Amino acid sequence: MSVRTEKVAEEIKHQIAGVLSRDLAEPDLGLVTVTRVVISADLKLAKIYLSFLGNRQSVTDCIEKINFRKGNIKMHLGSKLRLKYIPEIYFYHDDTSEYADKIERIIKTFRKANDEEDSQ
Repeated sequence: MSVRTEKVAEEIKHQIAGVLSRDLAEPDLGLVTVTRVVISADLKLAKIYLSFLGNRQSVTDCIEKINFRKGNIKMHLGSKLRLKYIPEIYFYHDDTSEYADKIERIIKTFRKANDEEDSQ
């Protein structure tokens, strides 16, 4: 990733985080965090990864609600970014924290089983 694409990705992350927390905030979505933005080398495609905390709806429904407002988000980006093209944006759920929790539970279970074996 070049320095330019990294800077653009960071700015997109910052702008979308602001839009989601101020302009498009909904109680059903809970706290929405932009965890990562991956942008193509030609700056025409951006994958935005989101995590949700305290959401009242399923993650799929939350992503659908945000995708429904993609036009508004893209318009906001167009007014804030100085780019020839505003990238096409796609939203995804970032399940990294859930995956890490799952691995941690597996390791704890494994350690507990080993401790029980060693004590016998």
